[in-house]
Amino acid sequence: MRQINIVAPDFISQYWKKIEPFFEVSFKFSTDDYSIDQLKFLLVSGKQTCLVAVDETGNIIGASAVEISNYPNHRVLHITSMGGKALVEPDLIEQFEAWARSQGVTKIRAFAQDAQARLYKMKMGFDSVAHVVEKNI
Repeated sequence: MRQINIVAPDFISQYWKKIEPFFEVSFKFSTDDYSIDQLKFLLVSGKQTCLVAVDETGNIIGASAVEISNYPNHRVLHITSMGGKALVEPDLIEQFEAWARSQGVTKIRAFAQDAQARLYKMKMGFDSVAHVVEKNI
């Protein structure tokens, strides 16, 4: 059975060569808020959390970086980076959401391009609530 595992901050450096390629793919479509090296720092320092999906043989098939923010009415998990195969399949989504609930999360969010947004809607049941646009000045 495929499963979601947490990579503790102390082990990010040990796993980095295995998980970096998954993040590299997602960085091709992300904003320039930070670099992949800075993501590694955020994971090592515990500012973000790394979750990996592993297949039946224990091979890593995908990785996600998330951060949790507290607001007055909700505790929100934001997916900051995600890459890999079959990460949005029901068995892995169920585990991901169960872990989020175990952390007190009440909402899950992600910034996504149109194609990604359709996938989040179709596979994970996300709703569009806002469009995120930006301008560098």
